[in-house]
Order: sequence, then structure tokens, then C-alpha cells
Amino acid sequence: MPDPSPHSLSSLLKRLALDTGFTLAAISRAKPSAHPDAYHQWIADKKHGEMHYLATAIDHRLDISQKFPWARSILSLALAYHQPTPPQDSSLKTQDSGKIARYAWGRDYHKILEAKLRILERTLRTALPHTDIIARAYVDTGPLLERELAANAGLGWIGKHTLLIHPTYGSFFLLGELVLNLDAEPDSPIPDHCGTCTRCIQACPTHAITPYSVDATKCISYLTLEHRSEIPEEFHAPMRDANFIAGCDICQDVCPFNRKPLPASDPDLVPRAPAPQISLQQILDWQEQDWDIMTRGRAFRRAKHPMWQRTAKILADDPA
Repeated sequence: MPDPSPHSLSSLLKRLALDTGFTLAAISRAKPSAHPDAYHQWIADKKHGEMHYLATAIDHRLDISQKFPWARSILSLALAYHQPTPPQDSSLKTQDSGKIARYAWGRDYHKILEAKLRILERTLRTALPHTDIIARAYVDTGPLLERELAANAGLGWIGKHTLLIHPTYGSFFLLGELVLNLDAEPDSPIPDHCGTCTRCIQACPTHAITPYSVDATKCISYLTLEHRSEIPEEFHAPMRDANFIAGCDICQDVCPFNRKPLPASDPDLVPRAPAPQISLQQILDWQEQDWDIMTRGRAFRRAKHPMWQRTAKILADDPA
């Protein structure tokens, strides 16, 4: 059988992706980033903080063909993760607990998406048994500008808070990619609909957001999950106001496009303890083995035991 046409291949890829359980799927060409100067300047300004990996393999990050010369198409995939906030534990008072960002309420999203991508790749090879397929899957772990790729494919546009926004379903999505040597017909990008809105910029407690850029060194999500050293005192009060112990959802919560977010359908994303909030005193009492048990198989394991306790002290306004 001859290889399918680019149009047929595009339809097949997206149908298989949705059948696998992804919420959205779209295709872009494997081409260089349209904003290399902005990325280089962001790194030069040290706005990546202690995320040193973002300053490595920049050529690969800005042009996937530098790493994979065989790449022709990129299948960008999105999985909705929004869950309604469960009833608050009556034993917890807001001022005595810290909130966890929604993406980390359930099982580690890397594991969820990686499993779906493996199934998708196997299904694709079964559907095209006579086609020589080369594929590489990514889930937020390699040198790939996944939000720009998703925007190129038409899954949404990159908002002023730098997250991908779908015009109907908002921004509560996890992203993954399948880089392919196949010539699939690309989808069309979606125009930017942020307009004059600046709610995300105004709502950020630490003033980390400027239009279409985030200074990670001021971002609460970065400070709680990536920043290994002590958190500058200037951020302590706004962090207490935000009350997030791991991650942050504020810029998404205020976005008008998230008024009716698409609910998560994957059972692995259902909230499980200690999400959506956890006692600060419990964290302060943790031993290393307690941290290990509570964070095993969870995305917030990115924050190590001392980091949880460091942030808990700040939220509890504990100078010790």
C-alpha cells in the first residue's frame, strides 16, 4: 500500500490521538522557532534563575531539526487537567495550610502523558505497518519549546502569562509532543485573543509577568518548585498572600478564558492527598521518609524535603 497523503495522515494522527485519550491534537511543521532573539535575551537576563538546563542545548531547543534532522512533522497534544476544588478539610484552616497547583493534584503528569504517548506510537505503527516511522516522544523533559509548537499547530495561542490558551477551553492543559519523520498536513495557528486584557499581569503577587514574558526568578511556581536556595525576603509577604506551597494557579484562575475550563477526564488526575492543600505544621514536622512517602509518584516531588519546609516556614510566617 502507498503511504497516505499528507491530508489523510494528518486526519489519522489526530483521530488516533483522541482515541488514545488526549483532549486536543494538532500538527505543525518541524521548523525553527520564530523568536530566537527573545529566548537568547531571556537567558542573558538570567530570567531562568536556577533552571540551568534551559541554557543548555539552545540550538536544539530553538530548532528541532538540529537534534533530529529527520523530523518533518510534530504532533502536539493536550490533556485537560482542571478539577473543581474539593470541599475543604474541616480540620484545616486556610491560614494554617498551603495550596497545591491543580496540575499536581493527581498522579505525576509525566507518567500519564508518557503512557499515552507510548500507546499512541504503537497504535500508529499498527495503523501504518508498511511505513518507515521514526518517532520521538516528549513530555516537558527535553529541549523543545512545547508551547510555541502547540501554538504553531493551532492548539491555542501563547497568552501574556506565556501559557497556551485555547479560545473555548482555556489554559488548564498538560502538553506533550510526538516528533515524526512523516509529512503530515499542518494545522493553522489561532490568532492571539488576549487583546487589551492584563488580568494575569495585575494579579501576579510577585510582579513576575510582563506582556508575553515571565521572570522565573519572581514566579511563585518557580520559587516553590525549582529554586533550591533561600527565597529572597521581598517575596515572603506576597507568597503568604498567594498561599501556595507548591506551584501557583493565580494567573490562570483570573484569565477570562478559564471561566468554564474543560474538566479533566483521566481518572489519574483525580485529586489525592495531600492535594489540594496540606497542613503547614505537617510539613514542618516531616522527616525525610515522610516527604518521600507523601511525594512519591507526584509531580511536586520536584521540590525536595528542605524546599517544602523552607516554603512552609515562609507561609507560616515562621522566622525559625
